[in-house]
Amino acid sequence: MAIPEYPLISVIVPVYNVERYLDQCLDSLVRQSYANLEILVVDDGSTDSSGEKCDTWAERDFRIRVIHQANKGLAGARNAGLDAARGDYIGFVDSDDYTLPDMFSTLMRNMREFGADLSIISYERENPDGSVYSNALSGQKIVMTSEDAFKYVNIHGYFYVVAWDKLARKELFDGLRYPLDAKYAEDSPVTYQLLDRAERIVYDSTPLYRYRMTEGSQSHGITDKLAQSTSNMLELVRKKYPQDEPYAAYGHLESIVGTYNRIVLAGKRKEWAEFERFARIRLRELMPLTKAAGLMSKVQSLQWRLLVISPVIYIYISLLQTQSF
Repeated sequence: MAIPEYPLISVIVPVYNVERYLDQCLDSLVRQSYANLEILVVDDGSTDSSGEKCDTWAERDFRIRVIHQANKGLAGARNAGLDAARGDYIGFVDSDDYTLPDMFSTLMRNMREFGADLSIISYERENPDGSVYSNALSGQKIVMTSEDAFKYVNIHGYFYVVAWDKLARKELFDGLRYPLDAKYAEDSPVTYQLLDRAERIVYDSTPLYRYRMTEGSQSHGITDKLAQSTSNMLELVRKKYPQDEPYAAYGHLESIVGTYNRIVLAGKRKEWAEFERFARIRLRELMPLTKAAGLMSKVQSLQWRLLVISPVIYIYISLLQTQSF
């Protein structure tokens, strides 16, 4: 059966107490140059005016469907959208962010042009002062296999494990849902599964999504969920894509060190002593592999070696001194 020229895209928007940003988010979606959208807005038990705003927007545009539910968290809201989606393709947008007009037309055009199952674009971070930042390498358009994808997702300058920069064939989500036990890094295990399931993936570095930095963006608390997820990813790569093991190991170590840095900055080192031991063991085990592959700078190598040898010296030199600038 022929694929329609403009297949239906289900865009899932989890909503929880974002009355300040919701209008801009939904306005950016109804103004997309790709018109055949089903916009599934999941009001996840909001206690502000967000739920009413969702209903008002549904009255304005027939493409918007609202799901009201008791609070289940971001993962639960995304899962509710997945269960209700009618589209052939699935995308996500966070309700305190917004999209540029050609985001979904670009994702779909690349999907169709290269016969991909998963299409990815880049984003810019919008800071509270209105400035924008991106560390993605510009001018990139890469068609890849799953093996290639596990290389690029673990090095800087390309794409990440977030949900909202991707468009996926709906079939990739068969039997796949976001884990309800994670309040942070719930994207990563699903993203790794999508990368593994897709036969062909296309990445376009055009920044068409605006990720808004807010206080909520930094309020997840401390969790080792991302380190756990990247550990599982490393095991998957070892089994199915062994050539990518150095890249997967590097991504895993970065998630560990990033978590450890948050622990230290929060003054929780004593409570997370077991994680510190785990971090030092993993660094000692995996650093030779990543260093041999040329994935670490000299500065990063020195910092991570300090963490292995002496966490106290690492904290003083690598972390605390940076706060004085």
